[in-house]
Amino acid sequence: MDFTLKWGKQSFTLPIHQGEPAAELKHRVQSITNVPPSRQKLLCPKLWKGTLNDTDCISVIDASRGKLVVTLVGSADTIVDKPPDERPRFLEDMSPEELKQVQRDEWAKANQGGEEVAIVDIVALQNEVGFDRDDGKMEMYEYNRFVTGLPQHQINDILVHRKKSSESNEAGIDERESQLKGVLAMTMGMELRRAYVNALDVLPNGTLISGYDDGHVQMWRRGQMVKDIKHTSGGVDHVLTIPSLNVDDPGFITAGSGTICIWTEEGHRLLEFGSFPGTSPASIATGSIIGHGNMRYLASCYRVTRQGDPSQFRLAPQNEQERRRRAAAELQESMIQSNLLRASKCVKVWFYGDNLNGVFSEETITPDNFEAVAPTTHLANLNGQLVCGDSWGCIRIFQWTAGNNQPRSRRQSELLQFTGCMCQVAAMESICDNLLAVSIEAAPLEVPVMSSATQLHVASPKGVAIIDIKTKALTAMLNAHVDTVRCICPLPDKGILTAGGRFDATVRLWNSSTIANAISKEKSEGDETIVLTEATTLKEPGYVFDLKVLHDSGSSSVFAVASARYNVIKIVI
Repeated sequence: MDFTLKWGKQSFTLPIHQGEPAAELKHRVQSITNVPPSRQKLLCPKLWKGTLNDTDCISVIDASRGKLVVTLVGSADTIVDKPPDERPRFLEDMSPEELKQVQRDEWAKANQGGEEVAIVDIVALQNEVGFDRDDGKMEMYEYNRFVTGLPQHQINDILVHRKKSSESNEAGIDERESQLKGVLAMTMGMELRRAYVNALDVLPNGTLISGYDDGHVQMWRRGQMVKDIKHTSGGVDHVLTIPSLNVDDPGFITAGSGTICIWTEEGHRLLEFGSFPGTSPASIATGSIIGHGNMRYLASCYRVTRQGDPSQFRLAPQNEQERRRRAAAELQESMIQSNLLRASKCVKVWFYGDNLNGVFSEETITPDNFEAVAPTTHLANLNGQLVCGDSWGCIRIFQWTAGNNQPRSRRQSELLQFTGCMCQVAAMESICDNLLAVSIEAAPLEVPVMSSATQLHVASPKGVAIIDIKTKALTAMLNAHVDTVRCICPLPDKGILTAGGRFDATVRLWNSSTIANAISKEKSEGDETIVLTEATTLKEPGYVFDLKVLHDSGSSSVFAVASARYNVIKIVI
């Protein structure tokens, strides 16, 4: 059957066949009009609705409906028709990833051949390079309903100034110009949320992880929350990142409410470990086995969470049967409390690595004499060695050697104890080389002196002790807070941040030169420990639960600090 093709003022007669592919029809139309198929819009209400697509076929042709007229809309091609990947693309047709790539290319082109642009890129805090908005002179910007902060250009200006000052320090510029300023750059989270942020850590790719006391774990990148996952029905007390492996690539660990969970970098749960009954992880640490870089350990100590019933035995027994039942109940309660005390003195260790094919082997460090050991309060990793601090002010250091794809042996390499006052370990962090920073506080009970321990004399149960593990010496005390230091954060410039308890509610900066001078000073036997009391008090963030460094993804030493302050995360620069 023939049809009439109308194209502007011209008319053509062409045959049409039932079931014919639309692509073939368009090629015949092109042969007489020179309009390429990509520009053709064929309209025929009697046979199809709208325009004819390349994938369509000609439907049933009803000759009784009269003469068929097909209208062609499109211009003849006077140039070579480009393939789809070479045609102009509009922003509306691009995916978010393609839009980002276009912006990157435009930024690179705009800065090509000109003066080198100073860049600092902190993943959790800043937008990607070339993605800044025109914030004008705004002092604070609402990025989204979870995040507010300074405009990106202002954040970058402060960081670049610190970078240039750091690079010029050798020329005699004041060291303070490159230090942390304590300027609040961004606030993440909802201030009206009931849950508090208990712990923070940063993945190697720059993603910030926050754990809340309602069990939620949130992941932050580029000034926005990218994922919200659930630890357990209880809260999260600790967050710890671990290096990626070839097996399942674990990214971070969350611990709390009697459970330890291991997650990938994308936030997918891999494994889950339970605690001793009636306990919850008090501290966690991870490190590499000495002499075996592919094998790592994960360690956890425990605190008692079981709540006893104070009125359980308030009623006096009235007869012999009740006396026997009460005696049995008291014996059972005594055994439970004894088991809980033993659990609080143990440290459970899991080993994993490429050569274990993803299987975690397990070991429990149990003291030879439970009566001569105090409950463990804090763990830290020091050059592949596990450091355990307890409520008697003791510091035990364990190390493993690996053989035949398994941890071969464990030995206690050091035993140190604070003396001069009754104190216990409140927090610990490895700061550099063989140096360990230990926060101490007053012990609630009498503390026995361990005769086999190296004694570290302190004048008061308060402050942060800097210990050289290699020489077993107390090199300096940091004592500027009026309350116990709950958080120690080593900085890339070898300075230290310390955060006091709620009666102090300050974050103080100890600069690297002050600490280096105190550590390097030669000491003779009998000399008193150097006590440092002068530290810079940062205006922000105030009272915090945790502090973590946010590194520049480039090669510079510039950094920001994320802090857990009540129900939000505050980032200072």
